[in-house]
Amino acid sequence: MDWVTLLSQQGGPNLDVTQLRDRGSMSIAPGQTIPVVISLQEDESQEHIECTDAVGSILIAPGQTIPVVISLQEDESQENIECTDAVLTLKISASEGQNQELPVTLKCRKRKESFLFTFLDHDGSVQSAAAIEPLENCPEGSCPVLLSLHGTGVEAQNQADSYKRMEEGQWFFGLEKAWVLTPTRHGAHNWEGPGALTPMTALETLQKITEEMSWIPNKADSRRVIFAGHSMGGHGAWHLATHYPDRAIGVISLAGWIKKEEYGDSNVFFRHDISTSHTDPAVKAIMEACIAENDADRHVSNLKGIPVLTRIGAQDRTVHPFYVRRMYRLLQEVGVNVTYTELAGKEHWWWDTWTTNDGGAVNDPQLRNFANQIAEDAPSYASGSCDAEGLDCSQPNYALKYSGIENLEKSGKWTLTVVNPAFGEGLLGVRILQQSVPFRTSKVEMEFPDRTHAELRTVNVDRFSLNPSHRVQPSWSHRTIKVDETILDLEDGSVNAGARIHVCKLKGKWQVCVEETLLGIDQRRSPVNFGPARRVAEHQFVIIYGTQDKSLSQSLLTMAVYIANLFYLTSDTIAPIFDDETLTEDKADSHNLIVIGGPHQNQWTQRFLDKVPLSLGDSGISLGDCTFSGSGLGALFLAPHRDNGLALVLLGTTTQGLEDTIRLASPTIPPMTRSPFSNMIPDFVLTGRDFQAKGSGGYLCTGFWGNQWEFRRELSSCAC
Repeated sequence: MDWVTLLSQQGGPNLDVTQLRDRGSMSIAPGQTIPVVISLQEDESQEHIECTDAVGSILIAPGQTIPVVISLQEDESQENIECTDAVLTLKISASEGQNQELPVTLKCRKRKESFLFTFLDHDGSVQSAAAIEPLENCPEGSCPVLLSLHGTGVEAQNQADSYKRMEEGQWFFGLEKAWVLTPTRHGAHNWEGPGALTPMTALETLQKITEEMSWIPNKADSRRVIFAGHSMGGHGAWHLATHYPDRAIGVISLAGWIKKEEYGDSNVFFRHDISTSHTDPAVKAIMEACIAENDADRHVSNLKGIPVLTRIGAQDRTVHPFYVRRMYRLLQEVGVNVTYTELAGKEHWWWDTWTTNDGGAVNDPQLRNFANQIAEDAPSYASGSCDAEGLDCSQPNYALKYSGIENLEKSGKWTLTVVNPAFGEGLLGVRILQQSVPFRTSKVEMEFPDRTHAELRTVNVDRFSLNPSHRVQPSWSHRTIKVDETILDLEDGSVNAGARIHVCKLKGKWQVCVEETLLGIDQRRSPVNFGPARRVAEHQFVIIYGTQDKSLSQSLLTMAVYIANLFYLTSDTIAPIFDDETLTEDKADSHNLIVIGGPHQNQWTQRFLDKVPLSLGDSGISLGDCTFSGSGLGALFLAPHRDNGLALVLLGTTTQGLEDTIRLASPTIPPMTRSPFSNMIPDFVLTGRDFQAKGSGGYLCTGFWGNQWEFRRELSSCAC
């Protein structure tokens, strides 16, 4: 064990030390499970703090670095104690008799100051965020949240403390009637992929913390969010707002770039890459489709009805003003209420905009007034109500109010744009669940002729849902809905008032369908098990290695440790390792899986090969109706696991072929290393003998599975 990570579930005092290095060592045999004995020695004044091991016994492979999650739970009665830091001693004991003691400081923070809290993220890792409660009380005790994403190299608490200004010699932190929330996650994720889910988990955690603490009068509302950020965080604000528009009540993107592949030099798409001369255009198209969901400019239509403020310094030498100007033009084209400011003489960051200590780059009067006005105008969901028929609703249509649109009927056309339905929630309650051709642009255009009708036109959509939305009044279930040329029948009693409506296309005709058919029971893919490959790590997962070939099992274990350590080093991700004989079905059923096989299959690799149209033999690999012969071939592919999970399987016809698939997890730009498989790895990749020399030019075939895990030529680069 090399690290210990602390988790404060209650979000009480700030955890000043969240990660502690254990400089000792443990001798752990392959496959051995060692209980880690941890004790806290506490001052008498801290008698109400309880320590428990959050995970029980931990399986640690030789050479593996893995966090140990510990839960500290504070008695709520501690709120009135004198504000002093609590210093504890963390004692770590191994069964070999090795001990290590480390100090732990629980830092006390006063009201109206930023504080840190930690939480279990979507993948089971421990992440942290800083927050500042509102300076004033919110109506009905329910406050919106300004979710502010930081730029490269900025810590969570520093980002939170940027929301300060001085008035009459006194410092004020935060906003008047909104929580400030500044999450963080280690790694070059650019607030995309797994990194995009961390702020959404932090948002839900903050709401849970404030709801559970009776002494916090103003509760955070995770459904009313001002998405904000600076630099990399400015891109994150675009990214989250365009994928969660029904939560967005405003957007503040400051010096934000549009897409990483067009900004700077660290992730330029195929420019001067050594594989460019060998890579087929079809392969490039597949790889680009893996990251197209991160392109903010593709999704600007989703921001209609939401007030946007975007700003940059005219002398910014880090993010060129071109990126913000371009987004401003695109937002204007689709009718978004957007304000653009380019400040003369300002570079990438500053503390004083017009006067000394006025709030600077993220909190000066222009930005503060914009955020406070939105927060003040945003009514609480609790204040609205509808009659029994859902026709007379007093709930204000907040997002439309801000842009000056009186109601849906006078607002013209709304367009939901999606590239990958796996990420995001939808617009006006409409969420795309399945595309006709996966990983190509899908759209749902909406118009509302009057209060009792809605007309939808679809592009590249097979299934979608109509969810209850406070932005659509009356609700979807109380309107006559026309989809393309089909009028949906909502009067047969199958749809309850205010319930989610699932709509699917069967034999070219739209109809209301049963929700259960969307959950993988019929082997159809849905947002819970779409690719690309990186999505296996967007849920808790374990790594399995094969032991059937005893001469190879040690090499497979080494590969498993390599991938697990990469996940930890790049994104603090916890990746337990099991051999194929040790992993139980119960453990497997509760996790996604990364399976490392070999030339000889085992029970785990074979069960997933049986679920996709791919097979390995002594002579090569078969994929659909294509056959690739020769030695040294490798295969990486996603497969369905349980009803709504994923397995990522790595195999090879030889050890060399397997090692090539492991290289797909390796970092390509060490200073900006992304999490394994997180960038341009689609649903499947087959590698050939030229892979090491030509990179993606050595792919035999790559692509995406169809909606029923089938092989489709138009979704692949195969030429066979």
